[in-house]
Amino acid sequence: MKKLTTFLLLVSSLNVFSQTIVNNTSFTFSGGVYPTFSVTFNNADAGMVEKWYKTQLKSISADMGGKKEVMSIGTRLPEISSDTIRVFLKADKPKKSADVYLHAAFRVNGTFVGPDSDARQLEGCKSWMYQHAIMLKKELVQKELETTTKQQTILENELAGLVKEKDRAQNSIEKTQANITEDEQEKAEVEGKSTIMVTTVDAKRQEVANGPTEANTKELQDLLKEQTKLTGKSEKLAKNIESGKKKIEDLQYQIKKNLADQDAKGKAIDLQKKLVEEVRTKLAGMN
Repeated sequence: MKKLTTFLLLVSSLNVFSQTIVNNTSFTFSGGVYPTFSVTFNNADAGMVEKWYKTQLKSISADMGGKKEVMSIGTRLPEISSDTIRVFLKADKPKKSADVYLHAAFRVNGTFVGPDSDARQLEGCKSWMYQHAIMLKKELVQKELETTTKQQTILENELAGLVKEKDRAQNSIEKTQANITEDEQEKAEVEGKSTIMVTTVDAKRQEVANGPTEANTKELQDLLKEQTKLTGKSEKLAKNIESGKKKIEDLQYQIKKNLADQDAKGKAIDLQKKLVEEVRTKLAGMN
């Protein structure tokens, strides 16, 4: 039931964004209260909306004016009037509101177009407001689609990176384990030689003790040096083996964490894919 409610809320929010309605309202401009045609932009920035409309008007007007609001002078809108007109425009975002209300007043030959105006002028104003609202909304949603799609690609690349890291760690474990096996085999051989060397050294010591000569004394010294080397080699191999086992433990922990990260990243990708699809649906249903 919770999932259904969430889905219905999502569909509702998409419909609210996609439906564009032009309302006959009034708005207080610096010169007074004028009858206006207004449209709503959800979760938008008032400055951006106003700037976008100003750009649209500038390309079809002789001049631009206004300090507290946008005002176009000598504007050519043949769908409203064969004469040039003047347009007053203001994007308003009330406090604590996520929505921007775009108000536009159209003055034809000194008279503002309102609900009681000529049908051609009335429909022309509504048509211009509707078409340009759709244009801007589509631009915004297209940017949103590009952003969400880019984020999906980033997440997918991050997941691919995690997979590679896991594979490298697994390969390192296998290589390290092979080295440990070789070191253990070599250590066993060295310890075998060391065991034999103990007997050999003891015998040579006894020989020297019974009848020391220059020759058997040198042989004993050489045997002791060899015994020391074998002991050192055995200790080094033991450290290598211990170090290798510690490395494997660390790598196994990394792999465990990596797999958890992969799972989390996979879920994030699934959510991002749904978001991308929602934005696509929003764009396709824009009207």
